[in-house]
Amino acid sequence: MQAIELVPIGAVDHATLAALREALAERFGTDVAIGRAIELRPEWYDPEQGQYRADAILDALEELHRDGRRLLGVTDVDLYAPGYSFVFGQATVGGCCGVIGLARLRPEFYGDPPDERRFLERALIEAVHELGHMAGLDHCPDPHCVMHFSRTLEDTDIKGPDFCPRCRL
Repeated sequence: MQAIELVPIGAVDHATLAALREALAERFGTDVAIGRAIELRPEWYDPEQGQYRADAILDALEELHRDGRRLLGVTDVDLYAPGYSFVFGQATVGGCCGVIGLARLRPEFYGDPPDERRFLERALIEAVHELGHMAGLDHCPDPHCVMHFSRTLEDTDIKGPDFCPRCRL
């Protein structure tokens, strides 16, 4: 796996970024850095949806991409993509960049008490999923594979952070 740069987009808790950096470096055995933050742009926000467009953020990350690192944007807002009411993240298969949204990964988004361990586990799962897309993997039919498409948060919790034998990088 190529080196990875986590790009905070808007206000993102440093402890969350540090935990992701450590977990991704261990999982992929590669250098993971936390890059310079970029601001959320007003044009990325869709007032009708009340969410930010993941594809617009992805386009901005692709404009920033300059070297061989994979850029993974991390933002603490609610994301959607055309055709979906929400997404946990988005990346181009075989591309350089991806983005994950942390808002819907938090138990408190759904009215449950905060659970930092579960939140960080979900963030790792979605980060690994988007990095898998960047490495060329498509969605997997195995509901326990990290590359399985998450329609709900329960899908994310079921699949966990591991690749199945077919998808293993």
